[in-house]
Amino acid sequence: MTKNIAPEDLYQLRSVSQVRFYANNIFFTENFIRKDSNSYLANLVSLDQDKNYRVWCQKGLNSSPRVLGDFLYYLHQEDGKKMQLYRMPIDGGSAQPFLLTDSEDTSVQELVVSNDAQALYVKTKKTQEQPKFKTEKFPEVRHVTKLNGRLDGYGWFENDAEFSLIKIDKLMQEETVLFTTKDDFELAAVAKAGTDIAYIRGRQPELDTDIDYTKAVYLYNEKTGKTQLITTDVAQGSFSAAAFSPDGKTLALVGNDNNYPGQTINDLWLYSLETKQLTNLTQQLLDVDVGYEAALTADFTQNLCSNSVVWLDNKQYIFTALHHGHSQLYMGNWDTVQLIRDEAEDITDFCVASPQKLLLTVSKQALPSELLLFDIETKIVTELYNPNHDFEQTHSYLKAQKFTYLSKDKTQELEGWYLPAANKPKHSPVLMYVHGGPHAAYGEAFFHEFQVLASWGYGIVYVNPRGSTTYGQKFCNDVDGHYGENDFSDVLAGLDYALEHFPELDKNHQYIAGGSYGGFMTTWAVGHTKRFKAAVAQRCVSDWISMHGTSDIGYWFDRQELQADLFSDDEARQKYWRMSPLAYAQNVITPIRLLHGEWDMRCPISQSEEFFTAVKLAGGETDMIRYPQSFHGVSRNGLPSLRIHRMYDIKEWFDKHQ
Repeated sequence: MTKNIAPEDLYQLRSVSQVRFYANNIFFTENFIRKDSNSYLANLVSLDQDKNYRVWCQKGLNSSPRVLGDFLYYLHQEDGKKMQLYRMPIDGGSAQPFLLTDSEDTSVQELVVSNDAQALYVKTKKTQEQPKFKTEKFPEVRHVTKLNGRLDGYGWFENDAEFSLIKIDKLMQEETVLFTTKDDFELAAVAKAGTDIAYIRGRQPELDTDIDYTKAVYLYNEKTGKTQLITTDVAQGSFSAAAFSPDGKTLALVGNDNNYPGQTINDLWLYSLETKQLTNLTQQLLDVDVGYEAALTADFTQNLCSNSVVWLDNKQYIFTALHHGHSQLYMGNWDTVQLIRDEAEDITDFCVASPQKLLLTVSKQALPSELLLFDIETKIVTELYNPNHDFEQTHSYLKAQKFTYLSKDKTQELEGWYLPAANKPKHSPVLMYVHGGPHAAYGEAFFHEFQVLASWGYGIVYVNPRGSTTYGQKFCNDVDGHYGENDFSDVLAGLDYALEHFPELDKNHQYIAGGSYGGFMTTWAVGHTKRFKAAVAQRCVSDWISMHGTSDIGYWFDRQELQADLFSDDEARQKYWRMSPLAYAQNVITPIRLLHGEWDMRCPISQSEEFFTAVKLAGGETDMIRYPQSFHGVSRNGLPSLRIHRMYDIKEWFDKHQ
């Protein structure tokens, strides 16, 4: 008899990502967690044409495999040190650091091989400042001057950082610094060595009174040393990925016009380097979200990249998109775009293996991770590698059931999933779990925590209410200025549907949980309904007014999401308060536990502290658990020991209130 999934299985499960194909070898990273070091690690491995498995490097965190000439280059990080560039001979030999500089202040951030495989291009960052200070007897002070001066999951931005683009020649193995700048950028793609390099950065890097919403695409020409902005016609555009055609004449881009900052649906664009014309190819053809930015909400896969578009030849390209909670693959040219794969899965990365075959890394609700070969013509899929094959001989995953339901106002057909409790008891408590965002989506991806909670006897219901991504722009925008309205109604309607159609769910034992926006929805729910026996709000938003100035994104996110400027007038301030769960804390009779990371910069821990204090003062039942050294993503990429501790914290609270 196989076992169900337990919290500690995080230490056994593995995922694959960052797949690349070179000279009949498939390179990829195999990601896992070490219990003794409480850390995330990744081996660099390969499969040859006979599926022989080889480990190239297995110490520390290894990523970004790139082959240039006779060497395999990759990024290596160990023991919390800065990320560095390493290389090793393809025909055998040991790995050695390939230092671009002898400075301990420099880290390597990105690698791109030119289309003609003649040079490697490397982005570096140099700084003496640290994003988070360590505890010391004589600490330093931090001088903050930038409005946009921090980022959750990282810490405080450095005032002295320098970013460089460096070229490594294949033959001479010489390093050339192409440029150095104070403005951060993303190295996106390189045509033939010595020609054009595409990179992405904001158009207004010196903006000091607001955030620069733009992410524009620039071309740097190696021969002339000149830089050209190529997305001029999309003044406020936000682009995230780029790829040159093999001949270097066309650049495929993933991005949007940014009409709705932080939530605009991405399209596929083509830019002709000959005519200087930029064309949006999918805006009128498809109502899908191109690329990975609207990623499905999950908690398992690690070390992902954003390889959203690749070229098959000089005319045809492949790109990924998200639609109704799952991934799709499309093939196109200058005139048409056609769907070539549409399965219940999350495609986490892909690359070209041959003119008609793609390599895919995928995740599914009942399959954590797998490497596949997909034939574009025949649509035949070949399973190449499952990193959890041995684990799955003794363990089994619970399978979710997808359902559709009608919104209470009868205007929307909505989607949700039900993961039955293990052993399917006649009466199982039901847990409504709300995703973050709100511009995110549940979907066809493996969710370790859901598997654990269901193995503990809870039936899990999770839905995509209005405001979620992957259902089109209008659906995504519905929540703007209307938090706690249609979105709240959609959540409850999904729960009502599940209770009506899955008779084993116990109507007398309903629970609710969620993180970030899901934490907002949880605290909002307990202030507006008494139907839940208990609630767990994680890294919540409870007070939009204090969120505005204390979150790393609050000052612009609040304006967009609430459709009001806090400092414009009294009506705006009243709107902020009216949409804050804190305003209804005196109504809470549902026992609620609050979970929060102490380093959270996205929804600062004060959001939970405020709600905890208000419920306590009103005589409600509540407690709070604080996770040290934890950013907003504590449940996805936080310290592994705390991720596991957190799952037991949820179980303890719900078990207590049976």
